[in-house]
Amino acid sequence: MCLGRCFLLTILLFQFGCSQYSDGLVGDYQESSKCPPNGCANQAASENYISLTTSTTSVNVSGSNPVTLGGDCQASTYPSNVISATVVNQASGAPVSAAVSSNTGNSATPACRKGRFDLTLDTSAMPSGAVYAVKLELIAYDANNVAHKNTASGNKTITIRK
Repeated sequence: MCLGRCFLLTILLFQFGCSQYSDGLVGDYQESSKCPPNGCANQAASENYISLTTSTTSVNVSGSNPVTLGGDCQASTYPSNVISATVVNQASGAPVSAAVSSNTGNSATPACRKGRFDLTLDTSAMPSGAVYAVKLELIAYDANNVAHKNTASGNKTITIRK
């Protein structure tokens, strides 16, 4: 008799556990999305989400000291990116040769990594007594190695007075 009641009680508990008015039993839940309740980031890569920001707009340099620049960045969901840096003499517009390297990561090429960028500009080849414009541009590459840019928010110009 006890065995019959225990069996009936077990059946009723399983029925209650599968009811639409109860929380499911452990193992019943099947996750349909990895997104949190407030949504996920758009997985489609878009040039609209390429950006560079930095609080530095002007730097004074003495001698041949290197300049370190950094800030926030977004490369959308493109698989790779680089930050190109060109230096021009602000008065003449002539390009100036200056080595640029990354301060972080395994690559010597500056890039957006985990929402940040950090690079060093060698100023030893830049003559003193001039003002220079350092033009930074974030270039993202898709899986086919096609370059993608955002000319509005993916560029930043920093003035260097030497």
